[in-house]
Amino acid sequence: MIKNYSVWIGLPAFNEEDAIKDVLESIKKLQKEKIAEKLNIIVFNDGSKDNTVKNAKQFKNDLNINIIDKKENCGLGYGIFSIIKFFKKNSGINDKLILMDCDNTHDPFQILNMLNITKNKRNFVVIASRYQKESVVNNVPFFRKILSDVAYLVFNLIYKTNGVRDFTCGFRMYDKSAINNFFKSIKKKYKPSMGFEMQLELLLILRKTDTKFFESPINLDYQKK
Repeated sequence: MIKNYSVWIGLPAFNEEDAIKDVLESIKKLQKEKIAEKLNIIVFNDGSKDNTVKNAKQFKNDLNINIIDKKENCGLGYGIFSIIKFFKKNSGINDKLILMDCDNTHDPFQILNMLNITKNKRNFVVIASRYQKESVVNNVPFFRKILSDVAYLVFNLIYKTNGVRDFTCGFRMYDKSAINNFFKSIKKKYKPSMGFEMQLELLLILRKTDTKFFESPINLDYQKK
């Protein structure tokens, strides 16, 4: 059923010419579920040297795609910050932003569960969490799994936050109120973390506001990467 909001999907991309086609094909199928009044895509091209932008533009007849085309590589953190700035400027008061990896390891259809969890709620973040009972995680490299588990233990010990167990997963939904809270909390000369740590930085800033946190089970398969 169509709701009174638009859903925006943010995709930071660096040399993802093959994966971006698979991701956008999946989003095309999700669009048929009519999860919102409008489904928008924000692709942040982080200085890709391949056909990432060209392949994304092939979907412009089927999807409402906005491309932020950065010619030099600036890092994941800068890409995330650019996407949330674009969302803040162009979205409506009830809109939701989903940030996903662009390597095809995240399934866009899991957005349906995120929307169900936050039905009639405002000012929230939903994290697709590896630490929910129903989660399915396959083919993750051993070293990456160890890093994730160590981060889980350390961050939950130091930054224990109601509703958050997975501090590092980048598959998340933010509503407009949470994004507004983020920008109200940072200083004018704020510079985002340039790498993966931006995922943690967003949560550490928002946990000091009245933003609420929820988690949704994730279905993660690194074989699709």
